[in-house]
Amino acid sequence: MPIKILHITDFRNLVAIEMESSHGLNILCGDNGSGKTSLLEAIHYLSLGRSFRSATPARLIRQTTEKFSLFSQLLIDSERQLPVGLERDRSGSTRIRIAEKEAESIVELASLLPVRIIHSQSHQLFESGPHFRRKYLDWGLFYHFEAFLPCWRQFERVLKQRNALLRSQRPKRELEGWTNELIKYGTELDHLRRDYIRMLTPYIKECTDALLSMPNFTLHYQPGWNETLDYATVLAHSSAEEFRFGHTLFGPHRADLEVKSSGVAVKHFLSRGQQKLLICAMIIAQGMLLAKLANKRLIYLVDDLPSELDFQSRHKLIALLAKQQTQVFITAVESKTIVDVNDKLDVPMKVFHVEQGRVKS
Repeated sequence: MPIKILHITDFRNLVAIEMESSHGLNILCGDNGSGKTSLLEAIHYLSLGRSFRSATPARLIRQTTEKFSLFSQLLIDSERQLPVGLERDRSGSTRIRIAEKEAESIVELASLLPVRIIHSQSHQLFESGPHFRRKYLDWGLFYHFEAFLPCWRQFERVLKQRNALLRSQRPKRELEGWTNELIKYGTELDHLRRDYIRMLTPYIKECTDALLSMPNFTLHYQPGWNETLDYATVLAHSSAEEFRFGHTLFGPHRADLEVKSSGVAVKHFLSRGQQKLLICAMIIAQGMLLAKLANKRLIYLVDDLPSELDFQSRHKLIALLAKQQTQVFITAVESKTIVDVNDKLDVPMKVFHVEQGRVKS
């Protein structure tokens, strides 16, 4: 559901924002430090209940105030809107409301408002550890498989308990029940990830073809253990080693996704601009799959789109985003770098000027 009306109060340096957004492109322009990225961060927080910039929620509350509030009217169709809102205060208390009723968790809001951010740290998908690539996969699994979230939660619970027993050197017989549970949920999680990659790969190839030259592009999923053996066999063979190290050495918590072109990992040869295009391709592909199989439209948040991209690359990226027929929020110092491209695409667009924490259309 696209965001029709957005209200932001006391979030970062945003004092009181009220904006009616376009269902197409929304360009947020302004000087550095004006609050453009904070506005994207607020939308991201409204969807997922967390920031992509800080792990400390108290830092998101504007100085001298006690809480921030985020409110939106989501567009169901041409005549109906769905109100959603989130508040968080300095004590850590969070209140979520959907259709004027209290929601139990952020999961309910995330399912209504799928959002993906592309920003200056997105290159971690290639250059940092497997954790970032697992998060990329698991975001998609949340929306495509009802079984994913309970399976993932159970796996994390069992893994934590099993690791505690390994650290305390408990007898092997006490570990058996937890090991069997780990095999059950770990195997299910592995199957879900493999199914998702299989469905997603054609869309990634389509998007990479549209944005940059990637000969022989491949994705290779590593499950977190020797995939010539089943998970139960691997755990049985590694028990002595696990007792020595004090934690579970193999499983979906160690999984990784290799992204290669002509057999070489992309992080070794792509420029930062090319990495940005490939990251965009991989995220837009997730939105395409979401629209195709779940009939949901992903909202794209792109921070500083012109950075590291020449005019031709910007044109390709904006054209691909416009082709998705969904809502996009883009920040840039000057709107001209985006507007000039969009003039050739004839996509619904609004330009907002952000100045000292306030927005003018």
